[in-house]
Amino acid sequence: MLSKTRNKMRTLWGHSSIPVMAGFSKFFNPFELTKSSWAIQIKTFAEVPDVFKSFFEPFPIDESAFPFTVLTPSYENFIHKTTEKLIIDFGRDIYVLERKDDAFGTQCYPVDGICYVEMRTALLASSFTICGMTNQGKYASSTLKFNSVTDCFFKPILKRVRSVSVDSKNVAQDTEEKIFNCLADVNFKFMNFAKHSLLEGEKVIQFILQPDIQEELLTFLRKTYYRTTSPTHMSILTDQELIVIRENEARRKEERYGAIWTYIPLSKIMSLSVSEKAGDLVGLTVQLPEDINFEFLFQASVKEEINQLLTHFKGLPTQ
Repeated sequence: MLSKTRNKMRTLWGHSSIPVMAGFSKFFNPFELTKSSWAIQIKTFAEVPDVFKSFFEPFPIDESAFPFTVLTPSYENFIHKTTEKLIIDFGRDIYVLERKDDAFGTQCYPVDGICYVEMRTALLASSFTICGMTNQGKYASSTLKFNSVTDCFFKPILKRVRSVSVDSKNVAQDTEEKIFNCLADVNFKFMNFAKHSLLEGEKVIQFILQPDIQEELLTFLRKTYYRTTSPTHMSILTDQELIVIRENEARRKEERYGAIWTYIPLSKIMSLSVSEKAGDLVGLTVQLPEDINFEFLFQASVKEEINQLLTHFKGLPTQ
């Protein structure tokens, strides 16, 4: 009797588990899971998800010249979910659509009103942030999350936004990149980060590289433990923008993958200032419109270099 019951239970389990396991196999398939985090370039109106199609209807869109459009995922099968977003480059305006159930919200950023753009990457996790005045006259920001293998879709948008403030000049980019060669033996990673951050046409005025700033926590059994107050970062002042590159926050240096690139047009910087901080440190504050501020910590030993950067900034045309 017990044997028959066991056989029936095995049969029922076998039939009922087929669709369940089929779904689980897709969920746990590493490739399928990774693919679901990719950003996708939308090349035609037919490829636009239905929920966003009504946005395009008022625009006279030529299918042969569809605006540069990228769809970012919702990370539905991941622990940290987000919302599906669409970013559209119309040239002088960047639109960001955010799905809200069966509807969507819209932010329009005129390119000349953007305060800064930011790219973050850490292993396979990347994000793109755009912040500035919208066409409604209000300041806002939008962040789009995606897998790092698809960051190529955001480079044209990043270049478009930055190019508004960078005039094409007879400045040889390879000559400007060579300025960072002195960092080869100091920080090879940041040397390359700096070189790849320049746009053709902009001239490097000054840069400051600040290594890790650490403070002592305690000493136990003759071993001293430290806490990172500020990870390595680099400020690059060009004749067109302020570029700040910094490592991601992490408890241990070996866990800091990727970096954060922030690009700020000089015309959007209301002021640069330096202030004294505890622990023999100084802070460089970048003030943007609408109380949007950045502060970066430096060791007091480079205060003279920071003052030089402030002097250079004041001498540059910002309009």
